[in-house]
Amino acid sequence: MATEMGAARRLGFILGRMGRCALTYVLLHTAAWVAISQTVWWKEGFLEIMTLGMGMLLIIGIPTLFIAVFAVWVHNQMETVRFRVLLALPLIVCAWPLLASSAGEPLVFQVMAQIAFAALIPTPFFPSGWLEEAAR
Repeated sequence: MATEMGAARRLGFILGRMGRCALTYVLLHTAAWVAISQTVWWKEGFLEIMTLGMGMLLIIGIPTLFIAVFAVWVHNQMETVRFRVLLALPLIVCAWPLLASSAGEPLVFQVMAQIAFAALIPTPFFPSGWLEEAAR
């Protein structure tokens, strides 16, 4: 009974961290696209640009979250600051679809959002000692 409660608590903690990770990314992505909509010179209005941003959330956000969650899941031997810097590099590459944009603002703001996400991602998913405790 105690091990089941501990396992449920661990799972809840990890799922909470994953949820926080996804929510953080969605908020940063949305903030980036609000900034884009206010600075870009396109003729489209705010709603059209935000709709484009939500489409970019699927194209850029899903690979970003997949890479981030997998990296945080397997990382446990590296210093946190070094890990975040190394994580930012592949997350920046996820913004490649915006290279085809007719303006520079979408790429700049999206890259800044990717870097901010790497800095804010909750790490580690497993607190120290949980893996050894779960193996017992």
